[in-house]
Amino acid sequence: MYQRYGLSVFLVLALGACHPVQAQEVQRVEVREGGLVGRFYAAAGASRRTGLLMLTGSGGGYPDEASARDLARAGYPVFALAYFRDWGGHPPELEQKELRNVPLEYIFKALDWLEARPEVRADRIALMGESRGAELALMIGALRPDVAGVIAYSPQEVRWGAVGGGGPAWTLHGVPLPYAGGVYNRATPMSQFTDILDGLAAVRDAAAIDVEHIHGPVLLISSRADALSPSARMANDIEARLRAHGFSYRVENVQYEDASHLLMGFGPGATEFRAERFTIHFGGTAEGTERARNSGWARVKEFLGRL
Repeated sequence: MYQRYGLSVFLVLALGACHPVQAQEVQRVEVREGGLVGRFYAAAGASRRTGLLMLTGSGGGYPDEASARDLARAGYPVFALAYFRDWGGHPPELEQKELRNVPLEYIFKALDWLEARPEVRADRIALMGESRGAELALMIGALRPDVAGVIAYSPQEVRWGAVGGGGPAWTLHGVPLPYAGGVYNRATPMSQFTDILDGLAAVRDAAAIDVEHIHGPVLLISSRADALSPSARMANDIEARLRAHGFSYRVENVQYEDASHLLMGFGPGATEFRAERFTIHFGGTAEGTERARNSGWARVKEFLGRL
């Protein structure tokens, strides 16, 4: 989650979903407008449907193609946004090279672009992200009242610093946003993140995401076996914060027992990544991860269908 691991290299196998629109062809549009870099997916003939802005995690680059296409086939147009380059430097035309000082205005511009599409109903757009992308989705949902709902995979309750440490991850109006401390690298033990959360009271007012300002339902999906982030604990904290503030929208806190940190999408998912000098453990088993991903993906479609 906290290092540029190139998670986008993992291939998600398509399983498909039952929906009347699925038989229609999905068209992909390469978006290069006003500095935006992304891919827009919609079924042929789609008009004024619930739309989705999809955000990748710390791997950067484009969100998963198979997942975006599957949602588009199910009748939900998707803008898969690249907001910083992946480990290989892709897409090269994207100005933002790393998850550091990312301007939230870039995401605002993407929302405006999506709302203007004829395939999409402007008042029915949800955000979906995983890990750092979930952190971003929750932040944007709290800042933009036109967001109809937020789907947060392996959610984060606070703003963390830049990937690699040493500064903020996000800016707004040119001002760096406060973040919880910690230097995130391959050698960082899981216990450090727990220690940060245990001491969160000192930074909560500054670094915590104001999720209670979201103007729509929230779906939280996490794994209690997550080896990269205490995401289930943070999901519980997010739900508790929403309840404490009298949040009037639906909150779904879905947790799995034996699954990876990498849950966004469907079909098989990675439980670890091996490189020459290190191994990243994401948690769970292959079987538990696939079950959780398929179950969670069904919950996502149900969530979108109820917006």
